[in-house]
Amino acid sequence: MAEQNLHWVQLQDDILPYRGGLAQAADTVVDENVSNYPIFFAYPGENNDHAPGIFVLEIPTNRGITWRVNVSTLEELVAKKIVTQDKIDPFRKVYKNSPDTLCFLIADAGGARFGFVPRATA
Repeated sequence: MAEQNLHWVQLQDDILPYRGGLAQAADTVVDENVSNYPIFFAYPGENNDHAPGIFVLEIPTNRGITWRVNVSTLEELVAKKIVTQDKIDPFRKVYKNSPDTLCFLIADAGGARFGFVPRATA
């Protein structure tokens, strides 16, 4: 559990220089009527053809981890059974209550979990 939390904390720092571009990608998903719920799927390691979404960027770190970040949607995650039907409404509520953030689904050896990162520095 500690390693999972450490990966999440480190990912938040690792993406800081990329938040502007990620926000643009999220806005494009919404503006093009693809989904009102863009989600960034982040995972460490090599390309994974089974990862949901479309590849956006790779973030190398000084810790030997390279994050791959794909942009996906709530609808795709539901279709792939990553998010179950009973979790859709609770997820939408949390998502709507976080309008100034980017939503991430981080997956690593410890499992998968959602988190939100502020769009811009305060």
